[in-house]
Amino acid sequence: MNKIYYVAVNGDDINDGLNLERPFRTIGRAAQAMEAGDLCYIREGTYRETVVPLRSGRENAPIRFVAYRNETVVVSGCDEVTGWTRHGGNVYKAKTEWDLGDGSETLVFFDEELGMEAQWPKIRDRLDRSQYARVGTATSGMTNSTIFDEKLQAFPDGHWDGAMVACVNGVGYFMSTAKVTGFAAGTLHHEQWVSSADHYFTKPGDLYFITRTLRALDTEKEWYYDPAEGMLYAMAPEGKLPPQCVIEVKRREYAFDLRHKEHIHIIGVDCRGAGITTEEASQCLIRKSRIYGMDRSFGYRQSIYGRTRGIALGGEGNRLRDCEISDFEGNGISISGARNSVHNCYIHDGNFEASYASMIWMTGAEHRVSRCTITRGGRTSISGVFSRSTIEYCDISFANALTKDSGMIYLFNHDFDQTQIHHNWLHDNLSDHLSFGFYMDAWTSGISFFRNVVWNIPERGMVLNRPIQRTLIYNNTFYRKAIADSSVFCLDDMYGTHMANNLFADGEIRRWGGHSVVSHNRFDADPFVDAESGDFRLRADSPVIGQGIPIPGVTDGYRGTAPDPGAYEFGGEEWVPGHSFESAETHDQSAHAGEFDPHEHDRTAHTGEFDPLEHGQTASAGEFVPLEHESLLRNGGFESGSFAPWTAAGGTPRLVFECAWDYSKNGGYPTVVRSNRYAAVLGPGERIEQQVAGLKPNTSYIFFAGIKSGGEYRQAIEYAEANGGSQWEREPDGTPAIYRDVRYVGPMRSKEWIKLENIDFGAAGQYDNVSIGLNKVIGPVTVEVRIGGPDGELLGAVSQRTPYDAVWRYFGAPLGSVAGVHDVFLVLSGEGQCLLHNIVFHNTFRAGTARMSVHGHDGSIGELVVNRWNWESTLSELHFTTGPEASSVTVAIENIGALAVIGMPAQRIYADDCGLWEQPRLSRAMESER
Repeated sequence: MNKIYYVAVNGDDINDGLNLERPFRTIGRAAQAMEAGDLCYIREGTYRETVVPLRSGRENAPIRFVAYRNETVVVSGCDEVTGWTRHGGNVYKAKTEWDLGDGSETLVFFDEELGMEAQWPKIRDRLDRSQYARVGTATSGMTNSTIFDEKLQAFPDGHWDGAMVACVNGVGYFMSTAKVTGFAAGTLHHEQWVSSADHYFTKPGDLYFITRTLRALDTEKEWYYDPAEGMLYAMAPEGKLPPQCVIEVKRREYAFDLRHKEHIHIIGVDCRGAGITTEEASQCLIRKSRIYGMDRSFGYRQSIYGRTRGIALGGEGNRLRDCEISDFEGNGISISGARNSVHNCYIHDGNFEASYASMIWMTGAEHRVSRCTITRGGRTSISGVFSRSTIEYCDISFANALTKDSGMIYLFNHDFDQTQIHHNWLHDNLSDHLSFGFYMDAWTSGISFFRNVVWNIPERGMVLNRPIQRTLIYNNTFYRKAIADSSVFCLDDMYGTHMANNLFADGEIRRWGGHSVVSHNRFDADPFVDAESGDFRLRADSPVIGQGIPIPGVTDGYRGTAPDPGAYEFGGEEWVPGHSFESAETHDQSAHAGEFDPHEHDRTAHTGEFDPLEHGQTASAGEFVPLEHESLLRNGGFESGSFAPWTAAGGTPRLVFECAWDYSKNGGYPTVVRSNRYAAVLGPGERIEQQVAGLKPNTSYIFFAGIKSGGEYRQAIEYAEANGGSQWEREPDGTPAIYRDVRYVGPMRSKEWIKLENIDFGAAGQYDNVSIGLNKVIGPVTVEVRIGGPDGELLGAVSQRTPYDAVWRYFGAPLGSVAGVHDVFLVLSGEGQCLLHNIVFHNTFRAGTARMSVHGHDGSIGELVVNRWNWESTLSELHFTTGPEASSVTVAIENIGALAVIGMPAQRIYADDCGLWEQPRLSRAMESER
């Protein structure tokens, strides 16, 4: 028989916990006893623990942790600090029983309110840029940088020595931090920012503040931690000196650790100073909780992407719903794994560190974010590198409070594999420069963006930086600024991009690229009921009514002779996005009407009746409405980091990793990845294929792929042996460090080396050049390429005598003739240092041949032989028509070897940017729409 356990702050873990008179003291004690189908009621109070269930629940018999009769239950990641002594004035000090490191991960609460690390100037709201200091003048350099501010002249020389300065520097993409090496005459001398190319150089007017020093502690509810003393300093609220004021400090990472568990439900339990993780878990539920002040990682040389995860919603099929998430330093929710969902949540006041972390950061596939309100963030609201997911019916506002050049939803450098973003409001971007609504930065593909309203954006409602592929923009409304813009980052490529039925209120489409379809968009000044009040429904007399084109899956159910442009069909659904806790409560009351109440009956009984919402029977993740022109091919850019659903049909093809964003900026260099981060590499005779379903009979389709020909590629982190690795930079978890999306080794210095095993040079003369990816070069430095050992035969040497500090770049040199398979040693010489990412062996005259093919159940439908020279980036198209009974085909890419007429040795083939879709039937663009 299923059991009901009870937990209360006045309980005792020696009790059996089976009734209110004999409750457990800790939730963890109940978690160790519970089995599938058991229920734990938690009485009001604060529980300082990490709850780790011993067992999993089952479908229709979850393990449930529930706040008793809606009492306020808090699981805290903090412990109270005692033993305070007066340091001076209203500043007190105490030692904690546990190590706080350097203080960068410390969180301090004063009477349950999140405090601030001591800082100058006084910033009470980290998202209010008016409270920050402004740079007067600045200099930037690899060994010394400075910030001057007239207001700093009020402090004596040496006052800020050893402190940390945080600045939204240069282009303002994110906030950087650095150690202050000296202070004099109103000037901060500090170490280099983590990103230090010239566009990150600090400039007048940039936001900054100073922290990580006791000298800044002069305001109540502030704190400072001295790692050398192991001493915490705090200024309590006036009139509530310790111990009258309860001061708590973060000690535990998680409030609930559900890793590797199934069917665990947490309902109505708040969390303070700790997050929740469902990594490697499945079918778990977190509901009706307030989760705030979860985690922090704010240290010297702050990471671009941040290191916090907030609520780590990983695993598969897990759900976060009806929750409030706030007051977080980096990510609010980090979604990973597959088929997880966030529904009806209020997510606000976060990403104080203003990094590329965001209110919701997503990786993985087939997630759903729905009916959420997301507001007030340091940078963007939703971002990440994910695929085939849905963002729907969300109210997204007041993003980019501290940063520049960003959107409310910001997507970049990834194939999103037909992710759908629809029925959302995006409004009030706070950025004061390059402020956008929906922003797809370069090398982004596979998005369907429809039925959204974008307004009150200072510069442009939508920006799609080229190259952009396989992107559908349908039936959106834009107001203030009703501008869609596109510029060329690298390749002028908008292949498979459709823009139709959009309503630009007194706006325009700018600089649109080729290989795209633009049709039936409208540019009417004010066709709305009341745009000033946020009512973007069409007036009955609006001239745009009936001026659209039918788009299956988007305009279904229109009433007139033709659909309307814009997000709202006249007389159609009057949808309003965002969360509503009131509607969730109404549903609960309805769902639980007449439900068995264990408090009024035998308390050991359990009916097993549950709210279906807690079982994921509604609002499930991963459901799609297929759109006619979306690609039917999955994982076309291999950005999942694996081949699936591609299969190897010949040989042992593999995936390679590179940052096309950086390397493509340097034209003429041998980038192995056409776009994003991954490509498939096929040796001679190797073949990959994918079965594609859902094709219509007697219909024309296009199978396309970006195919390159090239040589042998290796990443430096793949080394088998190394000399000097103990000095190289690492991430906190010990893995190789990351700079600009790339894991590297270094800084490498003279006489340090790495060994790369089993590099196949083929026949003598197959490769005559070597290219090495370097960054942060302090010259002079030479990378020697040797075989046989670090002192073995010298094949080539890449030298750089002057400093280089920008994007990752290939530096090349001639390569001596060598044949066969060898271990290669990359050896550093010279007085300088550098970061090393990768190496490519290739030929000045590169040539390779691939075959693209399509097969149906009854044989070949078509094939195309592709010849590629010199790392070309052109897309190849195979046009075919299905038969009368077609529903699926198999597409394949094969390396068929060298060009016989040339007689060159066979080269590797690098495949990327693949897709398959029905040939578009929309009207071609009219000049008036360009």
